[in-house]
Amino acid sequence: MKTKLPSCIAFLFICCNIYLFPAQNVSLLNTPYTTASEQGLDSLLKVVRNHYYNKDYKNAIEKGNLLLQLSEKIGSSRNEIAASSLIGNSLLHRGDTIASQKIFEKSLLKAQKANDLEKIIIASIDLGNVYAISKQYKKAIKSYTKVLPLAQEFNQPIYLFLLNYNVGESYLELNLPNQASVFISNSNTYVSDLATAYKASQKSLSGKLSYALGDYKKATEDFDEGIVYAKESDFKEILLEIYEYYALIEEKKGNYQKANELLKRYNDLNEEKYKLDKIAAAENAVAKFNVEQMKQELINTQYENEIAKERATRNTILISSSVALVFLSILSLFLFRNQRKRNKLLIDLKNNNYLLASAKEKSDQLRMSKDALFSRISHELRTPMYGIIGISNLMVSNETEAVNSDNIRSLKYSADYLLSLINNVLEMNKTNKLKNPRLKKDIINVRQACTYAMDSARNISQNSTNVYQLCIDDGIPEKVIGDSSRLSQVLINLLGNAGKFTEYGEISLEVKLQSLNDLKCCILFQVKDNGIGIAKDRQEAIFEETAFVGQHENEGTGLGLPISKRIIELHNSKLELISDLGKGTEVRFIFCYELSKEKLIENKFLKTNEDLKRLKGKKILVVEDNKINQLITRKMLENLKIEVDTANDGKTAITKAQAINYDLILMDINMPPGMDGFETAKRIRAFDKITPIVALTAAEQIEVKKRIKDSAMNDYIIKPFKMEHFEISLLKLIK
Repeated sequence: MKTKLPSCIAFLFICCNIYLFPAQNVSLLNTPYTTASEQGLDSLLKVVRNHYYNKDYKNAIEKGNLLLQLSEKIGSSRNEIAASSLIGNSLLHRGDTIASQKIFEKSLLKAQKANDLEKIIIASIDLGNVYAISKQYKKAIKSYTKVLPLAQEFNQPIYLFLLNYNVGESYLELNLPNQASVFISNSNTYVSDLATAYKASQKSLSGKLSYALGDYKKATEDFDEGIVYAKESDFKEILLEIYEYYALIEEKKGNYQKANELLKRYNDLNEEKYKLDKIAAAENAVAKFNVEQMKQELINTQYENEIAKERATRNTILISSSVALVFLSILSLFLFRNQRKRNKLLIDLKNNNYLLASAKEKSDQLRMSKDALFSRISHELRTPMYGIIGISNLMVSNETEAVNSDNIRSLKYSADYLLSLINNVLEMNKTNKLKNPRLKKDIINVRQACTYAMDSARNISQNSTNVYQLCIDDGIPEKVIGDSSRLSQVLINLLGNAGKFTEYGEISLEVKLQSLNDLKCCILFQVKDNGIGIAKDRQEAIFEETAFVGQHENEGTGLGLPISKRIIELHNSKLELISDLGKGTEVRFIFCYELSKEKLIENKFLKTNEDLKRLKGKKILVVEDNKINQLITRKMLENLKIEVDTANDGKTAITKAQAINYDLILMDINMPPGMDGFETAKRIRAFDKITPIVALTAAEQIEVKKRIKDSAMNDYIIKPFKMEHFEISLLKLIK
C-alpha cells in the first residue's frame, strides 16, 4: 500500500525519530554495556541512523533488519526497539504503511509482554503515526491516548509533548477543533524546554487551531512566532505549512496583497526545498554508484589475476572471456544510456508535476478570491438595501406620510426588485460553488407561498398594465415539507419573467394536485402569459447563464430562468417550456413534497396584537457600526414599544452589557477591525451566559450558518428582512 505523506503528519514521525531517540538516551542508551557484541550493535545502530537521516531509506531498512536480527539473537532490547522504529519509519517514508504497521505492532506486542513502560510508549507513538498517515485518525487518537497515562507516570516531557501534539493534530484533521484544543493546550505546557523545532511546530499547530475556531487574530500571532522558530531551526516543512494557512487567513480578512505575498514565500520556499531534495537524492545516487564501481573494480582485478596465472594453459578460455567481456561492456553501455534516458524522463516528469501543482494552486487561489468577492458583494449590497427597505416600510406605516403613499410604495417596489436581483446573483454563485447543494426542510403553506410570490411579482413588475390571476386546486394539502425559500424564488422568477415580456395582457399561476398518498404529494405549477413568446431556436439558449432573449428592451440580467432550472433540477424535476412567437408562453414544473403531520410553524408563533404587547418595555441592545442601519433597527423596535440602547462597536457593547441586564442583544457581525461580532459575543459570554445574542447581519446565509454553529450566539437574522418575520423572531427569543 503506497501512501503520500502530508507535510503535517510527516513532521510527526520525523519528530519521533530525530528527536525521540535523544529522549531514549535517558534510560536506554545510557544503560552500561554488558558485552563486546552489544558495543558492536551500538556502532551498527549509528550506521543505520546515518542512512536514515541522509534519506537513504533502502540501506536504512537493510542494515536495520541486520541490526534487528542480531539484537534479537543476543537479547539486546534497547537496540531492538531502536532498530524497529528506524525500519518502520523508513518504510513510511517509502510509502509502505502496511509493512511499517506490522513492524510497530510486533514491537508493541514485545514491549507489552516484557512490561517495558518506555518501549510501550515509543511503539504506540510509532503505530499511531502509521494510522494518522493512513488517515485513520480515530485509530491514531486511540493509540496515542491509550498510553498517555503511562507517559505521565514515566514523566518525560518529550513523550508527553508528542502524544498531546499528535492527538490535537488528529482531531484537527477530523475537523473537531473543540476536542483538539485541550490536547494542544497540554502540549504547549511541555514544549518550553524542548528544541526550537518543537516550538515551531507547536506554534503552527496552535495557529491552525485558532484558524479553525475563527480566531484569526490569535492565529496570526502564533504564526508570526512560529515563523521565527522555524527559520531559526531551518524547519522548512513547518514553515511551508504556516505560510499556507497564514495566506488563507489574510484572504478571509480581505488583505489580498499580504495573502499573495505569503503565497509567493510559500512557492519560493517549496521550490527551494524541491531543489535541495533533488540534489540530496542525486548525491545519494552518486555515492551508491561509486561504491558499486569500487566493488566491480575489485572483482575485475581478481578476475584478471586468475587469467594471468592460467594464460599458458587456457588460451581458449581467455578468448571466450574477452568476447564475453566485450559483450558485457556493450550491454553495460546500452543499459547506462537507457538509465540516463530514464532519469531524464523522471526529472522532466517531476518538473511537469511541479508546474501542474503550481497552476492548480493559482487556479484554486483565483476561485477562492472570486468566492470572497461575492461574499463581500453580498454584504455590501444587502447593507444599503436594509436601509432603503427599512425606511420605506417605516414610511408606509406612518400616517403622516399617507399623502406620499404612492411614491413610497414605488420606492419600496424598486427596493424589492433590487433585492430580488441581488438574491439571483448570489444564488447563482452559491449553486456554482457548492458541489452538492442541499434542500431545506421547512413546513410550507403552499397557498400562502403562491400568494406571496404573485404579490411580489406584481409589485416588482415595471409594467402595471397586466392582470394577474392565481388559481389553486382545493385538493392540495394545507401543509407540506420542503424548501420554502427556493419554491418562492422559482415562482417569483418565472412570474417576474412573464411580466417583463407581456403588455396589456394576462399572467396566471395555476397550481394543481397531481398525486397524493399517505406519505407525499406531487404538485404541478403552471405560469402562463399571452406576451411576445419565444422563438423555437431560442428556447434552449435562454436557460444558459449568459443568454438573453434579445427581442425586448426589458431583458434584465438573464439569470432568472437558469437559476429556476437549477433549483427545479435539485428537486429531481424538469422545467418544461411551451411557447411560440406572438402566442405567449407557458412554463410548468412538478414538485413532490412530504406530508407534514405537525402544526404549521407559523401557527406556533403566529403573532397577534396581544403577543406583541409582551414585547412592550423589553430592553434590547443594538450593536451596529452603520449609523443608518442603527437608526432603522431602533425605529422598528421602538414602534413595538421596546426600550432600545445602541453601541457603535464591540468594546462599547461589552461595557454596556456588564452594566445593564438586557432582554436581547442584536449583534452586527462585520464591525471595524479588532473585534467583530463573534469576538464580542464570546467576550460577553465570559460574564453573561443567559442573555440571547442574535446576529443581525447582511452577510450571505450559508457563510453565517457555518460560523454561528460553534459561536457564542443563539441565532441569526439576515438583513433585509420582512417586519413580520422580525417580530416572530423577537417573540421566540425573548422570554
